[in-house]
Amino acid sequence: MRAGVVASGPMGDRIDEVIDEVLVDAYGVDEQLWSFRQVLEDRGRFPFRGQVVGADVEVVAVDYEGDEHRGLLAVCRREGKKYRVALLDVAPMGPLAIETHELVDAYRRWSAAPPLDLPSRTTDWRYPRFASSPVLIGKPLALQPMGDWDPEEDYWGDSDEARHPLLDEVLAAGPRPCFEMEQVIPGVELDDPDDPIVEAADAHRAGYDRHGVRLLKGVLALDERCVDAWGHLGLIAFDTRGPGPASAFYDKGVAIAEATLPDAFNGLLPWGMVDNRPFLRCLHGLALCAWRQRRWDDAALMFRALVWLDPNHAFDALACLGPVEAHERWSWE
Repeated sequence: MRAGVVASGPMGDRIDEVIDEVLVDAYGVDEQLWSFRQVLEDRGRFPFRGQVVGADVEVVAVDYEGDEHRGLLAVCRREGKKYRVALLDVAPMGPLAIETHELVDAYRRWSAAPPLDLPSRTTDWRYPRFASSPVLIGKPLALQPMGDWDPEEDYWGDSDEARHPLLDEVLAAGPRPCFEMEQVIPGVELDDPDDPIVEAADAHRAGYDRHGVRLLKGVLALDERCVDAWGHLGLIAFDTRGPGPASAFYDKGVAIAEATLPDAFNGLLPWGMVDNRPFLRCLHGLALCAWRQRRWDDAALMFRALVWLDPNHAFDALACLGPVEAHERWSWE
């Protein structure tokens, strides 16, 4: 191993940035190897599948024993036994978590080894924007990175159980980054029991829709970025006035959220991260409006996007997608 010799790569690409991050304040080959080992321990996702001279193994950790010539070691498990081999001799099989892939490629470039040659992902999905027109807001909602989602870490049913083809496509695309979108409710402090959104929802359930609408419009007068208020206005309109008026409210909520998403966004916005729920509700409501108006293609595209955005809670979107693709009319049942 030619330790410490960085192989040439595109000027200023992401792998060079990772190398710089890992090696900051690390001087000499030994310190730099310890730094790579520590960062992989802290941020790498293990185990992952690999091969060593054609034998299948499971890489459970990365270590360094002080031998500069041997470099980092992959702790491999095979048939209940553990072995240590040079990390450069392991060929990962299948997709790696995004950050793990970057770190291993950074180590390989630093060692003057060729980059990983992993199977390409089967799908290059990007979020298609659905709002009728973009909105101009002073400060877009923040988008907080929340690590990687790896489908191999979740249970998707037994191997003989049939899954929806779209879900199979999403899982085959491999790991993707997760994010949580900022939620703005002006005038409400954390854990404040007097939440106008909750009060408006309660008023709607009790049949006091005018009061609920008044509360929600009051919230938006303070800050129009409250996506949840647009979503609840859409729900009230959907139940009382139909899909036309409702879609205008849902569309505005989706537009505000989309102003936060970068171009070519391909990450997840899971329902389990509660601040994502207002956007997901608005997008689901907009899809229902399209379905009720028999705009089949629009509705199908939105339900498909919801599956990509939140595969772990895709049941509702997939349940709607089937009848939409079959051009079945929307009904309450």
